[in-house]
Amino acid sequence: MIIKSAGAGKASTGSDSNSQSSGKTDVAAEAMNILVSGVLHHEGKTFVRVSFLRGKDWAEGVVPDGVIEKSEGFSGEEIGQLQAYLAGEKEMFLRQAKQINPIRNLFQI
Repeated sequence: MIIKSAGAGKASTGSDSNSQSSGKTDVAAEAMNILVSGVLHHEGKTFVRVSFLRGKDWAEGVVPDGVIEKSEGFSGEEIGQLQAYLAGEKEMFLRQAKQINPIRNLFQI
């Protein structure tokens, strides 16, 4: 897996001015780590698992479906933002997953 840190604005689906003026907390207002699996195959389906970690909060989704399957600590609105982020960035996640070599990572080559 690779770890990518996302700061403010990385996982935002709305404009910054809207989230600031409404007083709502954006899902990306705090630092968040994003973990991306390699490409996985199961029952004839190809997909990538993407995990979002923010302190003790976590969410796990799949691409290309763009669906959060499990989560803890994120609000319903934040889950919606994460799903929109997964859907909007699915090509990036798929490209990253294709670059992961599990053998190389195992031996840290």
